[in-house]
Amino acid sequence: MPTSRLREDRLLHEAEATGGDPRRICDLFGLSVGAALRYTGTVDESGQAEHSLRNAAPPPRPAAHGGE
Repeated sequence: MPTSRLREDRLLHEAEATGGDPRRICDLFGLSVGAALRYTGTVDESGQAEHSLRNAAPPPRPAAHGGE
């Protein structure tokens, strides 16, 4: 697993844990305000982060039903 993916996962986790506080993300990771806002923008109203990583595996293909 690339380190960039681990860092992104950690950023998303912190965004969720802080309730979407961009200042906290800036302080913890040394990001610009714009970058922190991109991560905290993934936190929805209920405080849950969307963990859709850029390099996630594609969804499984449905099984073929052999002529049915």
